[in-house]
Amino acid sequence: MNNYSRLYGSLVLTFLIGGCSAIGPDYAKPSTVSPVKFRFSDTNDSAQHAINTKWWETFEDAELSRNIDLALTNNQDLLSSQASVDSLLGKFDQAKSYLYPQINGNGSLDKKGVANATNNGYMLREGVTSTYAASLSLVSYEIDLFGKVRRANEAARALLLSSEYARQTLRISIASSVAASYIHLASLNGQIALAKENFQASGDIEQQSALKYRYGSINETIYLQSKSALESAKATLSQLQAAKISEEANFNLLLARNPQEVKTTSLDLLHIPVVPAALPSSILTNRPDIAIAEQNLIAANAQIGIARAAYYPSIKLTGMLGIQSLELSNFISNPAKIWEITPSITLPIFTAGLIEGEVKTAEAEHTKTLLQYQKAIISAFNDADNALGQNSASKDQLMYQTASTQAIQKAFKQSQLQYKVGVISYSDMLLVQQQWLQASQQNLIARQNALTSTVNLYKALGGGWEPTSNSLPELSLLPAGR
Repeated sequence: MNNYSRLYGSLVLTFLIGGCSAIGPDYAKPSTVSPVKFRFSDTNDSAQHAINTKWWETFEDAELSRNIDLALTNNQDLLSSQASVDSLLGKFDQAKSYLYPQINGNGSLDKKGVANATNNGYMLREGVTSTYAASLSLVSYEIDLFGKVRRANEAARALLLSSEYARQTLRISIASSVAASYIHLASLNGQIALAKENFQASGDIEQQSALKYRYGSINETIYLQSKSALESAKATLSQLQAAKISEEANFNLLLARNPQEVKTTSLDLLHIPVVPAALPSSILTNRPDIAIAEQNLIAANAQIGIARAAYYPSIKLTGMLGIQSLELSNFISNPAKIWEITPSITLPIFTAGLIEGEVKTAEAEHTKTLLQYQKAIISAFNDADNALGQNSASKDQLMYQTASTQAIQKAFKQSQLQYKVGVISYSDMLLVQQQWLQASQQNLIARQNALTSTVNLYKALGGGWEPTSNSLPELSLLPAGR
């Protein structure tokens, strides 16, 4: 067997040894007790559901969709989150690189000149001597005999996926915040329009009261009441306009843009999506926060293997294979062949409990992460069940409030005519007006709540309930794999 065969044989043996099983427990998904169905969902549904990446389009409003798309493109928090994912992707590439030998190519030309070689009796070769060399060197490579490097790679991959799921969580949160803010602005626009209508009605009543007071049909107290009602209507209008300015600032911040007026569709034109009567509890696997908790658990599980591997020897290998020649003409045809292989081993003899402490720490962190994972699942079920219940109740409230508003609106129109001709008193008409204003405001807020509760339901279910084929791509374990 020649020198090359020995070197190649050593490299092959390295890869064979590296294929041994890894120290530490292999990850197994913990069993959890999950409800068969939600309390506020009729029956179970066996359909497969996944993340609906454009859930806001179900509101059927182009302006809302455009604004959410802008936020998902420009929001600084989301861009920062993407940078964090890219950073961890680089760390994952680094972790994968340790699974493979690092081989560097080297080349050199060494020139030496000697003159007056016989001076002082030294017998040296006069002139210029050139030495040409080229080699491949194996950087210190740890033979992963006990799987420490593979466990580190497993942990890095889990942390990368956790970061990606965190980005998805933030993406859903930002889209939900934009949708809720947009709905709130649409509601404020409706309330401002209602306040202007009330201001106009109060102005008409104040003019009628002034005319009646001038001709002695009513006393000054009633006239002053109508005047006070007019001023109160102005104050309400100003308050709502101030609230709109504040909400626009919040909306513009979400879209990462400078202050500007926000245009919205009328609240009545926003479609309220219909929630399926039956939703499976398994739909919560869409929630990226549960995926974050599981990936953190996978990473913690791998850390146990990394800690336990410190009990075992660490074997490293360095080597070199090259050629050398004093003449450029012989560098290719007949060079001198050089090689070197240097295995080394490090074995812990006495660590004063250091390794044992690291193992205990890793095991305790795993227990803590497992409990966090179980809590995340329980929290997700309660969150989703609450969102379903709130969504159902808010739609019922809207239905009842709409009927109430329609009735009192008709009564208010009748009372205005009756007061004008003197059939009823001002106080009777004012009572109906206040009931109309209150009912109309509550109707706008009820519709806002119904729309917002649907946004919250989308968020609680991890992005929607529409069956799709979207899922995270599996990361490649090859170097620089995507």
